[in-house]
Amino acid sequence: MAQIPDPPLKLFVWGDPAILSSPALAIVGTRKPTDYGIRAAAYFARQLAGSLVIVSGIAYGIDTVALAEAAGQDARPVVAIIGSGLNREDFYPQANWNLALKIVEQGGAIISEYPPGMPPQKHHFPARNRIIAGLSRGVLVVEGGENSGALITAHLALDYNREVFALAGSVFVPQAVGVNQLIREGAGMVTHPDDILIELGLPPSSTGMSVASSLSAADNQILQLLNEQAMSVDEIAKSTQLDSAGVSSTLTLMEIEGLVKSIGAGKFTRLR
Repeated sequence: MAQIPDPPLKLFVWGDPAILSSPALAIVGTRKPTDYGIRAAAYFARQLAGSLVIVSGIAYGIDTVALAEAAGQDARPVVAIIGSGLNREDFYPQANWNLALKIVEQGGAIISEYPPGMPPQKHHFPARNRIIAGLSRGVLVVEGGENSGALITAHLALDYNREVFALAGSVFVPQAVGVNQLIREGAGMVTHPDDILIELGLPPSSTGMSVASSLSAADNQILQLLNEQAMSVDEIAKSTQLDSAGVSSTLTLMEIEGLVKSIGAGKFTRLR
């Protein structure tokens, strides 16, 4: 953190400050994620929490999903950076106070450059993003629109010589515009948590956990259909009575995990 060009003059820490010296990865994204974004953020946080301290901003959406999932593992503590004072009255967002308590109880930390008694202000959040980037060895952007704060964090990370990773998203949802742009600009596209660990010089995960271990009944229904024949998103949606956008997101995540494969003409087939 001290090496970045604009470090905070002071950091207020609620929890264990020693955790700040551990190798960390920031997971950030939109406040209004798709179902695919939620599942992907949870999957990557769950897989990476044993090797890296997960850092995020505790905002609604991807931040909350990543921190809550990582904190729910028997793994490393997590760190959240906020844009207000650490006191109960000014903590933002208030709905995540219990998550903050859990983070601290499990050996993690809540951090702010603002003193107790400082309410959240709009300009605090872009400033907070530089701390997220500065504390981390790399930043993973799961979903983010064209003007998402997650993109600010990613560009700051590049300025600080950190690694930037992005999860490719559907061309049909606005939440993917920003991450797809990052990939065009040269961010590392990841399809598995091990991609990040290897890039950071860490051994691949040995947890063996995967998306397949947490498939819903609807997901299994899609796989069962693809057992029988290759199908398009619209054909699957019609057969299952599921929303086409949801089917598309699910297939994208399944393709990342190696469960299905696009074979052209808009059709998918099951691999395993």
